[in-house]
Formats: sequence, structure tokens, C-alpha cells
Amino acid sequence: MIEKIHRYKGLLVFGLVLVAAAFVFGDFSRGSRNSAGGGSAILRIAGKSYDNREFSKLGSSPVTLAQMILRSGDFTPYQFVFELAKGAKSENDLAEKFFIGRMLLRDAKGEFGIYPGDVEVSAFIRSMKAFAGPDQAFDEKKYREFIDKSLGRLGMTENDLLDLASDILASRKLKAILNAGLGTDREAVAKTLALGKQQITADLARLNLTPFEDKIQPTEEEIKAYWKPIADNFMTSPRRKFSYILVTPALSADPAAEPEAPESLSEAAATDEAKAAARKKKEEDKAQKAAARAEETRKKQLETDGLVDEFIFQLEQSKGADFEELAKTNQWEIKTTDLFTLDEAPADLAIKVRAASRSGKAVDELFRIQATSDPLSKFSQPIPVGENQWLVARLDGEEKAREKTYPEARADARAKFIAEKAAADMKAAAEEAITKIKASLAAGKSFADAAKEAGLTETKSVKAITSSYKPEGASEPQNLFQAASTIDPGALAEPILESDRAFILHVVKREVVKDPNSAASIDAAVTSACNQNETLVFDSWLATRIELAKVEQLYKQR
Repeated sequence: MIEKIHRYKGLLVFGLVLVAAAFVFGDFSRGSRNSAGGGSAILRIAGKSYDNREFSKLGSSPVTLAQMILRSGDFTPYQFVFELAKGAKSENDLAEKFFIGRMLLRDAKGEFGIYPGDVEVSAFIRSMKAFAGPDQAFDEKKYREFIDKSLGRLGMTENDLLDLASDILASRKLKAILNAGLGTDREAVAKTLALGKQQITADLARLNLTPFEDKIQPTEEEIKAYWKPIADNFMTSPRRKFSYILVTPALSADPAAEPEAPESLSEAAATDEAKAAARKKKEEDKAQKAAARAEETRKKQLETDGLVDEFIFQLEQSKGADFEELAKTNQWEIKTTDLFTLDEAPADLAIKVRAASRSGKAVDELFRIQATSDPLSKFSQPIPVGENQWLVARLDGEEKAREKTYPEARADARAKFIAEKAAADMKAAAEEAITKIKASLAAGKSFADAAKEAGLTETKSVKAITSSYKPEGASEPQNLFQAASTIDPGALAEPILESDRAFILHVVKREVVKDPNSAASIDAAVTSACNQNETLVFDSWLATRIELAKVEQLYKQR
């Protein structure tokens, strides 16, 4: 919630600076710093315990460092963090997963004898964009400034940066070792590329889902029998009701634009210099008025922010009991809603949130409120909405989601039954049509005639289908090229099923488009495939090591 800004200006400004820095750089080390000094064991990995100092030095601080370097265009350190912390779900989780992975990597360095030399580490550091000058060459002065200023703020030294570089290089060598013997078939890669460079001519026939749906008229017994086993899939939407205030700065009305006065005789007779001076004066007056308006807006916004701040402070002091009285004191109207679902929110509550770090609507925030025995838990934090408003709401009542009764679920269950049955019928009809069309094609008939005999009248021929071809949405499947790319000329593909239609595809012709740079394309594809193999093997190795390490989060056991 908003703090008492006017009472603690100095501390708040300093705090906001720290918060801004944390937002930009990602303050992953804050958890460890809060507990720094005690040297308490917080993690046990493969039987070895690590304390919060080690976690900060080798985990959270290097993550923040990698993010700082990322801003200069160097992705390598953060990629290293990401590889070791794959699957992280939060900032603190990222730092912890990275630390665990790094400790296991360091064990592997000893196991495999991987120790990058000083020359390698130095070359890696000198190649980083973060330390490059205007000529893109290594800049010793820039490097030293980074070591003295940026690293110092993180509680790190130059040796910590060199250790990080050494571990990055070690991970590369470990990948190469783990990937040894896993070759990439150049011929298979070439064939895959060739498939992507085809030009295809094909015939299409279409079945629509609607006729199949129209034929299905389930009985009451069929609907109920369908609903019973999956009754828990049909739930009501939770509903809530609120009392709320929407605070808007009390700005004076925008002055009406003054109509342009017709040019007077004296103005018309004036010299060009005089006319230019007059125009400049008008523009200056207009700019002055706009600046005054902007300053008034700024002051009113600050005034409103202070009022909301004071309101929240007093509300907290009363544990929420004085909500109505405090609103009345400020002459703010309290509005009350009936129960509504998230999708039925009143206009005031469906307003967009005004914040770079958040998105969505105010009602999304309100439906996240988790009421407890604390009366204040029923109140939202002040939500910045619109251009300059604040919203504060109290949860007054709630109807939780529940399983629908059969009468409530009947319409949805009937629609779902029909949709599933119609989709199955459409697929069966498409498969039956394919069988008939194959026989007709074998007898020498055209695709259009064969489709017509199979009961399909919506057909078309499509030429020059390539990997960059954009299907015509109304009459062609979205995956047309992919579906046709492996079908032999003269053959039919399996039915192409979409949510509301099915297609029967007959490939007439496939041609490989010649690429004068095919050798270079194959080389690049082989390299990419090798890199992917290395990543997959490393991920598998790391996952296995983490499982065997039996990681214990000791801080959660206290």
C-alpha cells in the first residue's frame, strides 16, 4: 500500500531509488543479504552444506551481474545462468536453481579434469561487449571502471568475475565431452532442408462440421449419461461483490479553444517580419498556457496521491473499520456492486491498470484478494487506474465456484456432446471419402470427379505451395505445406482436421526448388543441430545430477 509520503520523504526517496535499481537490475541477492552475517547453512547439495554467504557470492550476485552485462548486448553470461536454472518460476527460484547447477558443474570440473587456463579466461573477458570501447576493441579503462564500481556494488571482486568466466568456459567443454560420439547425419539434414524448399501442387476437398452437428439431436437420457462421468468439468464462475472508491484529481475544466480571429486590416498590412513576430507570440502564449495546465495537473496529482496515502494510513490504523467514514471525510463517493463474475465487472472496475509493471484490469486485481481473519485482507491495495485515478475496494461478499447442477450444466453438456460426436462423424466421413476417392483415382478419374462421386462438392486446386505460402483461410487448411510436404505425388494424405472442418489433400506434384547456397545452408543446419544436441544432452545430464544430489532447502526446515 501507499506509505505516508509526506511524513517520510527523505527515507522514501532513498528507498524508491533502491527499488528502481532492483527493478532494472533484478535484485536476486536480497534474500541472501537479509540473512548475511550469520553464515547459516541454507542448502545441502550432494551431501555438502552451503551457507548464505556462499549463496550470495556464487549464486544470487552472479545472476544480477549477468543481467547487468546483458544490458550491454552480451547474452553469454545470462545464457549460462538460464541453462543452469532452467525451469525457474521466480526471481529467488532463479538464483537458487543457478547456484545448485553451478555447484554441480564445479564438481564436474574436477571429475572430468576441466580447468580453463588463465589465457582462455583472459581471452573470454577481453571478447565481451561490456568491456569494449567505441572501436569495439577491449577497453582496459572501461573494464577497470566496471570492476571498481559495478562489481563493488554487488559485493563482488575481479576474481569473482574471472571465476564466472572460467565456469562458462568449463560448461562449453563439458558439453563437448558429453556430446562426444553423437554425430549429426549431414545427409538427413540435407533431406530435411530439401523438404522445406519444395514447391507443391495439390488438390483439396472440404467437409464442414455444421451439417454433422445439425444431424445430431441427442435425447435427454443421452445428455445426462454424457454429463454424469464428467460433471466436475462443469463449474460455475466465482462471483464477488465490492464497495469501492474511485479517486480522481479535481482538475479545472480544460479551457475552450479560442476561435481564430479574422485577420484585421492592420495585421494584413503589416510586414512579413511583424507577422512572423505575431505568430511567434501566439505560439509562446499557447505553450505557456499548456505548461501552466501541466503544472496544475502535476500539483493536483501529487495532492490526490497524498490524500489517498493518508486515507490508506488511517484505514490501516482502524483495521478497515472506518472505510465509509474516511471516504465521507474526503467527499469520495462509495459505490457498491451486486455479485458479479470476472467477465461481468462494472465499467469502473473493468478499467485498465496504470502501471508498467502490471497489466490487465483493476477487476483482475480484485479477484486475487484472499480474505483471511485479518479485516484488512478484504481491502485491495490502492490500484493506479486510468490516466490519473486511484481505486480502493473492499470485498463485501463472495460466491465461490461450485459444480453445476444438471439443469445448470445441461446446455453446456449438450453442446459439448454434439461437438464431440459431430467431430468424430466428420472424421469418419473424411476417411470413408478418402477410400472412395483413391479407388476413383486408380480408375483414371480426376480428383474433382472422384470427390464429387464421394459426395464432396467443395474442391479446389492449389499451385506453388511453398514453406512461405499463406493459405487462404476460408478454403485451405492452415498447415497445408506441412501436410503436403511428405506425401508422394498421386497419393492422398490423412484427413486434415480442424475445429470446424476437415480437408482431403491430394498431392499432384512436388518439386525441389534449387538453392545456389545449399552447401552453406546445410553447414549452418548441421551446426545448429549439433548445438541442439549439446543442449539436450547437457540438460539431461544436469537433471540427472540434480536428482542424485538430493538437494535439501535447509532454510525451509527452520
